[in-house]
Amino acid sequence: MFLLILLWMIILGIALLVYLGFPLFSKTASQRVATSEDIIEERQQTLFLERERSYAALADLDEDYETGKLSKADYQELRADLLQETAHVIMQLESSTMTEVEAEIERFKKQQRR
Repeated sequence: MFLLILLWMIILGIALLVYLGFPLFSKTASQRVATSEDIIEERQQTLFLERERSYAALADLDEDYETGKLSKADYQELRADLLQETAHVIMQLESSTMTEVEAEIERFKKQQRR
């Protein structure tokens, strides 16, 4: 009888270890390694959001100036800063698009070699 109880305890212990250890050794979607394509896409999404925020900030700034909340000197200074930031974001978007095109060309070349 004691041997049967010990055997059941060992079987249940092994089953419990397998059940608890399975998540540690299996890869889930959240644990997968990010590819360069994922990183490029995430960076592009961030840049798109930054561009939209810049456009919104410029529109708000224009509205504040038109309603008289800002002086002309403040408006011109803030607008110049925002335009510079927006231009920087747009240049990054364009360069990342070019980088993506270059990467796509390289992938195509590799597929052709196979």
